[in-house]
Amino acid sequence: MTAGEPDRTYEELRDRVRAAHDAVTALDRDTAAPGDGEASARVTETVDLLVDATDQLLTFEDRLPVLRDLPARAFSVQVVRAATLAAALGGVLLVLGIWREVLVRWWAPAVLLAVVATSGLSTLSVAPAAGKHVRQRYLAAGCGIAGLLVGPVTVLQGWPAGIACAVVQTMCLTSLLDLRRSGAFARSRA
Repeated sequence: MTAGEPDRTYEELRDRVRAAHDAVTALDRDTAAPGDGEASARVTETVDLLVDATDQLLTFEDRLPVLRDLPARAFSVQVVRAATLAAALGGVLLVLGIWREVLVRWWAPAVLLAVVATSGLSTLSVAPAAGKHVRQRYLAAGCGIAGLLVGPVTVLQGWPAGIACAVVQTMCLTSLLDLRRSGAFARSRA
């Protein structure tokens, strides 16, 4: 469903309800003679059309917030997947020893953190549309970016900056996993 399609469908359903409402108000119920089966059938048919159109509109209005949020959720799915790749790449770079300065000082915790972050993000279910996927998107992006930058930041800015990146990654990952464990996100897979 495209971004503007829910709004177009909503307007079409509203137009159907307006047309059926106008048809019901245009009926001249008082001039129909008692026992006139044809006039009674027209009234019943028109009222049934109005009720049907109203039911469809109300059902669609219940789904409208979810339909409008589908493009944003799709973006959240892409961000979570990209964060997974970023965390994995950060771990691979650490393991390969590209950031030798990091490996000398505290390589084991950094690699372990990268493995945990990558596995946590790769198994993460993205929240449903009209859910809390936006918060999840920001936390996953923070986790992936921090994981990717641990090595370079440590080499260029020193070990306190590297530890700060690792702390940011740990906080984002802990928040994501805690939200998933508490059931704040649905179990549906993206």
